[in-house]
Amino acid sequence: MKTPDEWMRDFETKIADAQAKAAAVQEGLAGAGGSASSNDGFVTVTVAPNGALTDVRLTDGAMRKSAAQLSAEIVEVARKAQRGAAVKVAETFSAVNGTDSETYRVITEYLPPAEDEQDQDEQRPRYTFNEEYEATAPPPPPPLVRRPAPRDDGDDDFSDNSIFKNR
Repeated sequence: MKTPDEWMRDFETKIADAQAKAAAVQEGLAGAGGSASSNDGFVTVTVAPNGALTDVRLTDGAMRKSAAQLSAEIVEVARKAQRGAAVKVAETFSAVNGTDSETYRVITEYLPPAEDEQDQDEQRPRYTFNEEYEATAPPPPPPLVRRPAPRDDGDDDFSDNSIFKNR
């Protein structure tokens, strides 16, 4: 059986270890943002460690592209930056807790797909909104057919006399 002093030393060691891991995670996450650029360098996207956009930079060359081309390129570059940030976050947790930890498993489970996996995603149906959605929206349902209101034959009896009472 441990003495109180031994128990306290073990406890303090565990606390120091947890503090060191927390500091390592904090330091790793501070630098885990991601940045990516298009192949032509016209579009650059920067994201925070959680994948949120923090900056989008477009050169004059990007403005010569069509709106559809530019928006698709921004989304593609943002995906690359988000995946890079997610990989850095996973590496941070791997370095602290190892690849067998539950935390690492959860983080890597939600990694954005790699570029070769995105090719497979392209075959899935995409959901569109705004003008594209309205152009392909199903026609509205036919109008409701109203039934005629029930006729009032004026035979309502609101008296307190019941047919079930004995007279």
